[in-house]
This record gives sequence, C-alpha cells and structure tokens, in this order.
Amino acid sequence: MFKNWQTIFTSDCEVIRISKSNFVYPIFKNGRSSLKEYARQNNLLCLKNNEISDTEEIKIFLRDPLERFVSGVHTAIELENRKTKVNVSEFMSDVEKFKIYDRHFMPQTFWLYHLFKYFKGKVNLQPVKNLFNLIPNRDKPAIPTLQLERKEKILTLEHKPYTDIDYKLVKKYMNTSTDLETIIRDLKK
Repeated sequence: MFKNWQTIFTSDCEVIRISKSNFVYPIFKNGRSSLKEYARQNNLLCLKNNEISDTEEIKIFLRDPLERFVSGVHTAIELENRKTKVNVSEFMSDVEKFKIYDRHFMPQTFWLYHLFKYFKGKVNLQPVKNLFNLIPNRDKPAIPTLQLERKEKILTLEHKPYTDIDYKLVKKYMNTSTDLETIIRDLKK
C-alpha cells in the first residue's frame, strides 16, 4: 500500500523562504494555502527540488493526524466534485480501500519522505498553530465548509493506516529539531 502513496509525488518539492533563516515546507492541510498566498503577496523565494539541499534547517508544521484526515478527505471530495458529481459514500469507501490516493489526506510522514529526496538536514517540527506566529495569513481553499454530518461519516472510516504513523511522528518528534534521516529511518521500521 505505501509504495502506491509515493507515486502521487510527481510534482516539485517546494520550500518557502520566509526570511533569511526561516524556511518552511508547506504540507497540504497544514497551512499550505496561507503559506503560498503569503509567499505570493510578499514575493518570497520558493526553492524547488535540488535547490533545497543547501538549506540549513526547514520548519515543518504538523497537524493532529485525525483532524487532518477528516479535513483532507472532505477537501478531496469537494475538489473532485468540481470535475464531476461525486458519489460521496463511494468516494469514502474507495479512500478506506486505498483505491483513492490524495495528498490532502495521505500521511504527513509521506510528505517527509518526499522532502528527503532533496534534503538531508535538520527539520524543526512544530504544531500548525505555531505557523500563525510566523505569518499573518489565514487563507483556505475555496471549498464549502465541512458539515457535521459529513464529518461524522468520515470519522467512521478506518483511518488508522492514514493516522497511526503520523501519531508516532507527532509523539516522538513534535517540537524538536532533528535530522530528517533519523526520522525517516525511525518511521520506516
């Protein structure tokens, strides 16, 4: 199953330079829209792929895994709905059966695997709430608000394959500055 996840990372790996010493790796559903808009508004440098390798340390903002999963599945449904009318129950069933892969709800840990292709240094893992100490933006994707009924349905899905590895990441490495290689090696066990 996890090998299939890595196939969805065909896009560039990006890191935003907020200031001389602040580099941030934007992850979907972890303030990425706010970071991207702040970067656009302030004409900030966005490093891509091999340009990232010389960065000294990168901040990564993490979100509660279950909260992110619920929000990510909702976002994926709404984005797919823009293309074609989605059967929501079928979509959720396909998520549960790993027939649908999407960066909005895939484990945050896999985002670290993607970064590791280009960066081998230290990462500073922080709760997403700390992002707003760094930038003032509160931008969100232009999708309908998650309603309680849908949230409850998403919560009934078997989410552990999506969240357990991230709970391990958060428990062990939140609020630390650690070599990315150490984290990757530990979480692949």
